[in-house]
Amino acid sequence: MKITVVTSGLRSNYTGGSVHVRNVVKRLVNYFKVEFIPSINFFINNDRVNEEIENIRKLGIEIPDFVISLSEFRNLKPSFLPYSSSVYNKYVEKVEKVDSDFIYDPDYTTPESIFISNKVGIPLGLTLHVPLYSFSQSVFYTYYTLRPFFLQSLDYFLKRSIGLYLLTRIKAYYLRKSRHLSFVAAVSKGTLDSVNIKNSKKYVLYPGNGVDKELLQYRTNKKEDYVVFWTTLIPPKGILNFLYIINLLKKRGISIKAKVAGKFLYDKFKKLFFNYIKDNGLDVEYLGFLDRRELYATVSRAKLLIYPSLADGFSITILESLALGTPVIAYSIPTVYSVFKDVPAVKFVKEGDIRKFADEVESELKTGKLQEAIHDKRVDAFIEFHNWDNVAENIAKIIKDSLNTS
Repeated sequence: MKITVVTSGLRSNYTGGSVHVRNVVKRLVNYFKVEFIPSINFFINNDRVNEEIENIRKLGIEIPDFVISLSEFRNLKPSFLPYSSSVYNKYVEKVEKVDSDFIYDPDYTTPESIFISNKVGIPLGLTLHVPLYSFSQSVFYTYYTLRPFFLQSLDYFLKRSIGLYLLTRIKAYYLRKSRHLSFVAAVSKGTLDSVNIKNSKKYVLYPGNGVDKELLQYRTNKKEDYVVFWTTLIPPKGILNFLYIINLLKKRGISIKAKVAGKFLYDKFKKLFFNYIKDNGLDVEYLGFLDRRELYATVSRAKLLIYPSLADGFSITILESLALGTPVIAYSIPTVYSVFKDVPAVKFVKEGDIRKFADEVESELKTGKLQEAIHDKRVDAFIEFHNWDNVAENIAKIIKDSLNTS
């Protein structure tokens, strides 16, 4: 049995989707013959195309000869939204015979897999890592994430909220255009609930993501006096809300030391970040983009992960924090809540309620209840189950079941 994987590459850039794709696809070779056809984004601003192709082949994955002809798309400008249909029509013209039983897109963000499936008539399965946002979610989630800098960020607010909604509509449009869509899977129930499709099966991946066992080696009972935040440092992930929470606590007379790790994508918000720290006298240390070992050691010694993100379909950040022995307070967005709602070391706050978020952080720093809960057997069982072998096995079963019933 052979499957064709269509995605933007297998190199992990530490985003949840890329980590998932690499860990799953390299394990799918244990279940199928696997070939890889890169989507357009694989080529854009990528000077390591040949190196990456060779690394993928070393995993036992086939790459068709015609793939090299797709490199002509490398000169396209990066785009938050998918390209026009004419671009994908040109792309699929270069895709020659696909000799497989099934096409699988492990991170549906652009529609190349749909165009290929429609052309060759082979059944298709997709996995979603982020929900299809409603208009209200696109607007209000973007608004919430910009506090306390909303007035300084009106241009970003308009572009982000409109762009997020358009992205959702375009992705939903192409889903409806798929003539051989066998299933849509998602890494969480909250993500899958956002999808409205007919005549195709829907699956919640359980587990949706995994964590490497090596993280457990970093666990320690010698916690230090600081809280932590780490992820990609953009407003949707909560970096601005994080600063606001730290400042609210300071105004209440609560001294709190914080450490932040990750990479800023926008110079504007990087400048706002450091100016806010300076202007308000906050004890926030920026660590930069750490290597994995240093990051794990830093998170494991923290008392708490403060994670006011409004842009996650699952949140590997929360999963890794739990594995490292650090409890979490997060917004109760449907995607993340549906994954972690029964984990006693995770406390949820209604999305956007930043003062309640500060209340919960204050309570935890005084009582340590979540830190006690990190040793609960339910947390250990949750972490043990969420491993990449289980994720890949679940996906392989869904693909096999789809082939057997088609």
